Amino acid sequence: MAAIPTTLLTSKQKNLRPFDTRRDLMPAADLIELCFAETLSVDGRRYLQKMRATAKAQASSQFAALTATRASLPLAGYVWEEDGQLVGNLSLIPFFHRGRRINLIANVSVHPDYRQNGIAKALTQEALDKSRRRRISEVWLQVREDNPAACALYNSMGFKAQGRRSTWTVNPKCLRGEIPPGRRVTIRSARHWEQQTAWLLENYPASMHWHFPLNMQAIRPGLLGLTYRFFSEVRVRQWVAREKDNLLGVLIWQASHAHADYLWFAASPETEEMAIYTIMPFIKRESLLRRPLSLDYPAGRAEAALLAVGFEFQHTLIWMKVKP
Repeated sequence: MAAIPTTLLTSKQKNLRPFDTRRDLMPAADLIELCFAETLSVDGRRYLQKMRATAKAQASSQFAALTATRASLPLAGYVWEEDGQLVGNLSLIPFFHRGRRINLIANVSVHPDYRQNGIAKALTQEALDKSRRRRISEVWLQVREDNPAACALYNSMGFKAQGRRSTWTVNPKCLRGEIPPGRRVTIRSARHWEQQTAWLLENYPASMHWHFPLNMQAIRPGLLGLTYRFFSEVRVRQWVAREKDNLLGVLIWQASHAHADYLWFAASPETEEMAIYTIMPFIKRESLLRRPLSLDYPAGRAEAALLAVGFEFQHTLIWMKVKP
């Protein structure tokens, strides 16, 4: 197809409009798949299946059931149309955390034939304008580190990088290695809680807890943690790696409804590799761990150790935010 003329953006009011759930779910799903086919995860494909299933649902009761979860489907955002075809999409997902109203920009996609004409920028600016009008305190987004064009766009719009997070996955059966001599793995106890908390807050910053499905109340020791887990039906297991009397790290397993269960790893940069070589060979014996495991961890840290014990690198995301 011939290049789209740059005059495309002169009629913004006609082309850009709010996302309409009844009308846009199916074409938006098709556009997202077209734009991200090579990088879609299993959960990403399930997400698109939900979008398409909801688009096909006719009864309001079916629709309500399919869209019940907090952010399982894009119920708000903006689209860009050209000649009746949806060629641009942006989802705007609200969060509320500790008195703060936060918006997450997601699913920013532009049809390949219409790129480099400012559509992504126009959609993002509209999301920022709406957030400002509604007095949202922060707007966040995540962009793949290997997408320099998108990184440059968001930098130009005032977004600042807040962290780089890498995702690693492994099948428990594929974990490798043996526990090194002189080290051991035990169940996490209350005496480890203070150090575990400090490490967790360093590796999973408090400013980003609104997005992490890591709930500190669910992993607390004692009656408070037990009561929370009982009533919230959160399933967790926790282990510590030790060398003599030295605590090397703490690993948390958390069951999920996603494709993979979550792992949360608490260790310092000085001890994390020793902890990984110790604790990962141990958990491959755990009969509880039967599903794929996903680990979110600060980018650039412990990469050699994670690869050595069997993890596969998926991607690195840059988390960015701006005050609208």
